[in-house]
Amino acid sequence: ALYLGVSVFKSISTQSRIFLLSCPLKNVWLMDKISASRFFCLLEDLRNNLKHERLAEVFRVISFQANEAYGPHTHLRLEINYVKKGSCILSLPEECFYFQEGEIMIIDSNVEHLFEAGKAGTTLLQLEFLPEIFYAFLQEEAEGKTAASFPVFSHQNRLIKIGNNVRIMRVIQRIINELDAQKLYYESLVILYYAELLMLIYRYLEEVFVPIGANENLKYAIDYLRKHYRKNIKMAEVAQSLDISERYLRKLFMQTLQLSPLDYLNQLRVNKAIELMKNTELSLKEIGFACGFNSSQHFCRIFKQQVGINPRDFRE
Repeated sequence: ALYLGVSVFKSISTQSRIFLLSCPLKNVWLMDKISASRFFCLLEDLRNNLKHERLAEVFRVISFQANEAYGPHTHLRLEINYVKKGSCILSLPEECFYFQEGEIMIIDSNVEHLFEAGKAGTTLLQLEFLPEIFYAFLQEEAEGKTAASFPVFSHQNRLIKIGNNVRIMRVIQRIINELDAQKLYYESLVILYYAELLMLIYRYLEEVFVPIGANENLKYAIDYLRKHYRKNIKMAEVAQSLDISERYLRKLFMQTLQLSPLDYLNQLRVNKAIELMKNTELSLKEIGFACGFNSSQHFCRIFKQQVGINPRDFRE
């Protein structure tokens, strides 16, 4: 049964294998006619082929006090954090990203990062595991590979930010719960949940995340905003440079990012402002102008909309 189950499993495509593992067990026999007993053998085989016994190195709910920092550091593990409460800043070399309640961060292997809790503290749902777990669902061998060579990750998406995705959050919670309780068949369930997690990340990358499969006009517009956020940008001019209407430009942003072009630009400017507040002695007025805001009042208003507090309170 073991050899038959594994041979059938290896004969199907990568996405089919992941889909098979993420389906309810009662439906598995309908797919490639693998019986329930063979399916359990398949899970056991996947588990036994992992070089490391632990299915996760870190699985916990953890709270940080206001402004508490950790890092900078790097590690081989993939790191997934769901912000249950509060806010935080994740700093990569030369970049800073703001996360608030309900958002998820996925950090690639060997990416240097610094975590800093927000002004009111932060509570995270935290999961860290070795890349070989995801490789177990692929046809290729995991020998000598890290997440950097995994199809989900690249230099562009070494940090993936996901907002308000309840399904991904629930899968993370289930993995942590099973690893914590260690009830009967927990290892098989955790393998299934990892397969579901991988499928949901693939779906997010294909449907929402910009670097994969994005409209070429949208890619150009995003690249333009990233390069010229310091300037007085008019969306009508961006649309005109693409030979499209401003209305169509807004539609592209809303369909893909659920943000208007102006909201995306403001988000970008606020993240850059946070980076300058952390790493320079520039005054708030200087930071506002350096990030493209046309006045101190404009800077304070947009910053408070994005972060929830004004820049002065944030910096103190």
